[in-house]
Amino acid sequence: MQIAAVQLDTQWENRPSTHARVIKLLDGVELRAGALVVLPEMFDVGFSMDKAKTDPGSPSESETFCRKLAVDRNVAVLAGVIARTNDGGLANESVGFSPQGTELVRYRKMQPFTPPGEHICYPAGSRHARFAWQDVRIAPFICYDLRFPEIFRPAVRDGAEFIVVVANWPKIRSEHWVRLLQARAIENLAFVLGVNRAGSDPKFSYDGRSCLFDPHGNEVFQADAREQVLLAEVDATVARDWREKFPALRDMRGL
Repeated sequence: MQIAAVQLDTQWENRPSTHARVIKLLDGVELRAGALVVLPEMFDVGFSMDKAKTDPGSPSESETFCRKLAVDRNVAVLAGVIARTNDGGLANESVGFSPQGTELVRYRKMQPFTPPGEHICYPAGSRHARFAWQDVRIAPFICYDLRFPEIFRPAVRDGAEFIVVVANWPKIRSEHWVRLLQARAIENLAFVLGVNRAGSDPKFSYDGRSCLFDPHGNEVFQADAREQVLLAEVDATVARDWREKFPALRDMRGL
């Protein structure tokens, strides 16, 4: 499966401008039919707690863009968005669409980042999500989730072999980002992709460092701080073979 990690310089609270940047970036790479394109957390507004600015409307402007992107490019798209909830609120989610425009997955961030009050603006989800694409079993997570390894285990028990973490992870803690992604790959015997944003917002600078680790913890790629698209291949048999040869996951206790 080809993956395209879009390390995007999100334009603060400006969906139209950010959507144009996504199109321009993807116009510069060759995507195979059926590739998986991944966009960062809250990809088209930035990590804003201003709900009047992040509300995507109905129908969702963010999801309409992602669905059209998937159909137009004949790819699957997995993106971090702010979504409207059934009770009229908003939530920080990761949503995926197929090349036919159908929804593949919807995951709500289980660990909102409490210092800026994310847990108040965007309430937490309660469980993992998993979907299959190109014969790869994929589990999405979002940013601060990465610091809580216990929430990854249920997804792995559910068969996930490729973990995707989308984020707005600031430069000041970027070494944590890379090392925690590598740790999740090693302990879960899984491919782990982290897709971070680039640029800056009113509070933080971001140095990107989007990266992919294989199930052995080997780095497949790591981006610098520039806005860019990174292409790579994920072969699920690598994870499956390693889990057979080194069956540590079978020894997990049922805690």
